[in-house]
Amino acid sequence: MKRRLLAAVLGLVILVSLFAVPASASIVKVMKVSVNGARLRSGPGDYSVIKSLKKGTKVLYTGKKVNAFYKVRTSGGKVGYVYKRFLTSYGAANSKQVYYTNKAVTMRRKASAKSRGVKRLKSNTLVLVYQVRGKWAYVKTLSGKGGYIKVSALTKP
Repeated sequence: MKRRLLAAVLGLVILVSLFAVPASASIVKVMKVSVNGARLRSGPGDYSVIKSLKKGTKVLYTGKKVNAFYKVRTSGGKVGYVYKRFLTSYGAANSKQVYYTNKAVTMRRKASAKSRGVKRLKSNTLVLVYQVRGKWAYVKTLSGKGGYIKVSALTKP
């Protein structure tokens, strides 16, 4: 009896939370490549290969589907099509969180230029912004690495 009540309450909470999201907020899907060597193509079908993707690579689904291909954006900023059976759903993010680095930048442990570097990000690297503190933003890469970078190094796609 307790399990049924708990399941009903949990279902109600999930249902209410779906309607609590503001209408202006759009959600973008994060997908994970499920096979080694999945091809990122310039168009849907038998188009030229832009890049070969490794198993486990995370990409953003742009919301466009053509036949059996999803249009995606890699964490490095490349846009192309991947066969849908080579992708699995991984998660979601608010589109307002999605940014790219506009130059090569070092992600830091703390919001300070003197703080130890966590990871070096190339120009045009996709990041999700979680918090902004003055001139610094706490970000995470699609691989899950987090740290602080200057807000001036970020741009919207």
